[in-house]
Amino acid sequence: MTYLDDDLGMVTFSLICPECGVANPDDSLNCMVCDRDLTNIVLFLEDDSFDLELTNEHLIEYRKNFWGTDRTGKVNRYPLSEIRNIEYGSPVTRFKFDFNGERKVIPLRKENMEILKDVLPIVIKRNNI
Repeated sequence: MTYLDDDLGMVTFSLICPECGVANPDDSLNCMVCDRDLTNIVLFLEDDSFDLELTNEHLIEYRKNFWGTDRTGKVNRYPLSEIRNIEYGSPVTRFKFDFNGERKVIPLRKENMEILKDVLPIVIKRNNI
């Protein structure tokens, strides 16, 4: 929703609901379609083979099918307090980290890698993780 009058400002719909995928106003507490609580979402990235949700406590990976059109139902939840040895791959865009003694590698589009690279360290530092 946008207003023509600059004095009223402009409302942006950039808070994506991880549950249903609908864009909500940035200051929404709940999704206007499915009513999911959005207060803990720091970042949501849609990528080719999964979606990533970043909260203050977790990195959540929603797996998609081969074509990237639908979610498979498989969800991997990584507590930020248990993630170690974070690397942002180059020249191939791979987000890598250790979790429960295993090396996890998540391929990301370049623009998503840059966003995650900027936001994740801030969340970790802010929460003293």
